[in-house]
Amino acid sequence: MFKLFNDVFFFVFGLFWGSFLNNVALRLESGEDFLYSRSKCPACQKNLRWYELIPILSFIIQKGKCRHCSKKISWRYPLIEILTGLWVMLLTKNILGYSLNYFFLVEFIFYFLFLSIIFVLGLYDWRTFLVDDRFVIVGGIVGLIFNIWHKFFNIPYRDFTDLYLLNNYFYSLFFSNSIFDFLISPLLMFFLFLLIYLLSKGQGLGFGDVKIIFVIGLFLRLGDILLMLIVSSFLGFLYGLGIIIKYKNFKQPIPFVPFFFLGIILIIFFGKYLSQFYLNTLHLSL
Repeated sequence: MFKLFNDVFFFVFGLFWGSFLNNVALRLESGEDFLYSRSKCPACQKNLRWYELIPILSFIIQKGKCRHCSKKISWRYPLIEILTGLWVMLLTKNILGYSLNYFFLVEFIFYFLFLSIIFVLGLYDWRTFLVDDRFVIVGGIVGLIFNIWHKFFNIPYRDFTDLYLLNNYFYSLFFSNSIFDFLISPLLMFFLFLLIYLLSKGQGLGFGDVKIIFVIGLFLRLGDILLMLIVSSFLGFLYGLGIIIKYKNFKQPIPFVPFFFLGIILIIFFGKYLSQFYLNTLHLSL
């Protein structure tokens, strides 16, 4: 019973958090202040009351329309709220479990902030093909504090996949007995993406992706991040294929940060299964 209550509580919390993150992303697009300005209808610009902002419920009661101008409310709102509710609930189960252990709680907060930042960047990138440097900087600061906390308390890092042998090899090879071993993932990925960016002259990926991959590397171990890139690239390929078929345009830009986020989510929650599938497939091909 307690587990069910715990799951429901964090799912509902995630609905409200998703509503907030969605509004942050939308206000980044419009250039509005996302901390102090009030929510309003994008069609008629009327300020919304608190009972018009209840996730999912307000959308259902108002039949997907604004109370003031009767314009349809985008399905983006409830879908993002539900998606956030799901990943917050699953993150709680995966990192925090059902205990109030201090170290698990702090680790959960770090990963919660990390995913929230990447989620906002993904939503913003989806419609603008841009990256907000303020959120990248905040993500980098949170990531550095996360690693300093790990080092200070000598806490083992999580391996979300079964590619931990790859992690151990590279960390011992480059940063043996060093307090800076956590930099191997972000630095290696940063320079790899920077090389791709320079060789493709910005056509293969944007410089925003180069900056974001450094932040991701602060939270994911090397084996995890490599598998995350495989998953993200596959999802991005499927999306790009759909775009080509729909628009008959091979030069249509593709926002990649949302696929980073989906790849991270899948690795954190299902990394063990995905890595085993990958290793088995690789073994069969060899």
